[in-house]
Amino acid sequence: MFDEFIKRENKIFETLQELIKNKIDFIVVGGYGVSSYKHRFSVDADLIIKKEDKPKIEEILKNNEFVKTIVKNLDYVYAPQFIRYETKEKPKVSVDLLIDGIGSRGTNASFSFNEVKKYSKNRKITGTEKEVSCLVPDKEILIIFKLHAGRLTDLRDIVALSKNINIDLIKSLIFRGDKKLIRKNIEKLFSLINDKGFMDSFKGVFIEKKYDVDLKSLNMLKELIKE
Repeated sequence: MFDEFIKRENKIFETLQELIKNKIDFIVVGGYGVSSYKHRFSVDADLIIKKEDKPKIEEILKNNEFVKTIVKNLDYVYAPQFIRYETKEKPKVSVDLLIDGIGSRGTNASFSFNEVKKYSKNRKITGTEKEVSCLVPDKEILIIFKLHAGRLTDLRDIVALSKNINIDLIKSLIFRGDKKLIRKNIEKLFSLINDKGFMDSFKGVFIEKKYDVDLKSLNMLKELIKE
């Protein structure tokens, strides 16, 4: 089982290296974005790309044995399309292309490629066997995306990312779309952080013996409920 995870992870890293070699402009978000701060396994890569680069990226993916499986035209202001590519062979690996920006189904908010890039830096993503350096959003931006999404996996990631955060940056960008749902997701986070099941799942996902939490930074997120 562990060997399968490594095989999938290696495929993602090789694909990202191929995009870099071809001088493609992309920003890594999702699980691999989180991994640039704290390593965890992820079965798919989420990339924000520019529409003009889509043909070249699709060509590279096809040449690396990926096939297009999903195309969705979206109503978000800054994220008009979502495309998924997957490998034919099992265990499957997927690459999600977020065209011109990233959106949230829950809050109906979106962030443009250029806005996300403004708050991104070149960071090293280290896997079990391979590594790659590419553009990744600042952790505050990843936290914003995950507070908009609010799934269990997002809440775990927020705990992992919330160390020495710039709360003013988060405040300046988070409130767009459904603000009530954002506050609800923050409340959900604080209802779980001391739950044993949540703690155990965190340690399992991030392969840690200790529940490594910066409560001081996390508590700053509580301020957002009052905004």
